[in-house]
Amino acid sequence: MLLLAIALMAFAAAPARTADVAVALTDEIIDVDAGFSGARIVLFGAVTHAGGRRAVNEPVGDLVAVVRGPASNFRMRPMVREQMIWIAGPGIRISGAPGILLTISTRPLEDIASPELRRALQLDADAVNFAPLVEPLGRRSAVIVAERGADALGAAFLGAAKHEGIFKESHSAISFKKGSLFSIDIELPPTTPVGQYGVDLYLIRDDALVSWDRARLSVRKVGIERGVYDIAHQRPIAYGIGCVAISIAAGWLAAAAFRRSS
Repeated sequence: MLLLAIALMAFAAAPARTADVAVALTDEIIDVDAGFSGARIVLFGAVTHAGGRRAVNEPVGDLVAVVRGPASNFRMRPMVREQMIWIAGPGIRISGAPGILLTISTRPLEDIASPELRRALQLDADAVNFAPLVEPLGRRSAVIVAERGADALGAAFLGAAKHEGIFKESHSAISFKKGSLFSIDIELPPTTPVGQYGVDLYLIRDDALVSWDRARLSVRKVGIERGVYDIAHQRPIAYGIGCVAISIAAGWLAAAAFRRSS
């Protein structure tokens, strides 16, 4: 975050901007229920010159849109060898990682920004250092962290997150319409967590940040799932007791049905 602050301060201190970018979302609220299988949202906007006129048929730079989900805690269990077999080891937590990090750009990021700028703006998951977020959950997991190193475990988490689709990069979903007008298709995966999202759009030219704008997105539970979610987070003890009671009742009903059938 320090690198991001420095980059934005340098951007604000620039003597003059040759272009500005403005964005908005077609849907600012996404409802999630039991049948949620992902969602498609559209980011749209325009690039204008500093004087306010449209930047039509003139090179203005590249666009990079970044969807950042709420900070989440993930748990991973590295494989450890026990005698002749490999089993899942003790839990290790990744604390405060983005719940989702999706990057959409006009070209591959390596053609748009240097590694330094990518790290400063955290344009993609590869530019995020996950090592400081690695947290052992006990003595055994602390030994694993010490032996394998936080960098290696952070890289393993990054690979798993990419495989699950919660960290993803694309450079084929930005469409320019009538010169400076554009739209960006964003696909949210089925594992999208609830919470507040930031959708940042950067205009980059010659490895420098030219302009920046942000839209907000809210993902929320609806229906009976909303009630269960609220109880689980606001009254965890009551939620736990209720789960135990339901399990006991289900077991009793199953036993009673089995006795009648026999």
